[in-house]
Amino acid sequence: MRKKYRDLKRMGNVIVFPTTVDRLLSEGMTFLKEEKNDEARDSLYQVLTYEPEHAAALGGYTYCLYELGEFEEALEVCRELLKIGPIHYLETMELYISILMQVREFEEAEKMIELLIEEKVLPEERLEQFQQLRDLNERIAANVSTEKVDASMYVIDTFLALHPSEQEQLILDLPTTSYQALKKKLLAIIEHKEADLLTKTYILFMLHQEKIEAEVNVQKFNYKGTFNISELPDPVNNSRIQKIMAIMEEDLAKDPTRLELVKELFERHIYLLYPFVWDDYDEIEVAQAYMDYTEGLFTGLSSFNEDEKLLELIQQAELWFEMRNG
Repeated sequence: MRKKYRDLKRMGNVIVFPTTVDRLLSEGMTFLKEEKNDEARDSLYQVLTYEPEHAAALGGYTYCLYELGEFEEALEVCRELLKIGPIHYLETMELYISILMQVREFEEAEKMIELLIEEKVLPEERLEQFQQLRDLNERIAANVSTEKVDASMYVIDTFLALHPSEQEQLILDLPTTSYQALKKKLLAIIEHKEADLLTKTYILFMLHQEKIEAEVNVQKFNYKGTFNISELPDPVNNSRIQKIMAIMEEDLAKDPTRLELVKELFERHIYLLYPFVWDDYDEIEVAQAYMDYTEGLFTGLSSFNEDEKLLELIQQAELWFEMRNG
């Protein structure tokens, strides 16, 4: 049985004539050019028994394995080559991405392509080639992912017929490899006025996290807006949200019980309203509104005098939760 790359061991103090390695390498590369991949693999394997980090031999050996359909081993060898630095970087990256696609590691392939494009290391004549490779990767990933997911469940009419909790679970159970394939259906759910609001939020989160490129119209309560998925606000590390929280914490520092109640209410609404962040009010108004609302829960009175619309929004949000969970 042929030994595999993982079986390679350094030869220790064995003395090897320099011409031996050169001869085997030349022999292997000649076989490679002649498309005699079995013979090329054997010769290059011998080179690697003497010099495990020989970049040219690793590159040729990876290509042999790829051509022979031994993709798992090819991936292992190619990753070793990338660690030590290949002689032909772009060619090696192209091969690496092709291997990733063969072993269905589509997310990693996408990341590698995006990295090359973002770092602007591709010459103009190679840029289109890698963009085509990315498109191919997306198409294959889409075909594979839809084999495992019942896409009919995400057709808008079928999806809306489900209970909100079922809509939510269907989205949460969706594998990341399916986002691109189901992008149009997911965007249609976000844009439909009858879709569950929290489910819309989950879809937006997932598409943003997976860097799916798209523009989407969102409507929640009295808010409407058009957003680019890649530019959505971060619901946690958002300066506006943090300022509102800071005002609450400062004003209620001596009343930790009420502060906890206010923050719990506010955080619940962050996810319900997302990607909107009380855009038509300043931070102090929003913080004060939530503190006044919780005060009213205890006293039965509301101190709202200036903007009843903000109070109404908070009440609508709480009523929404009651109806959904009731």
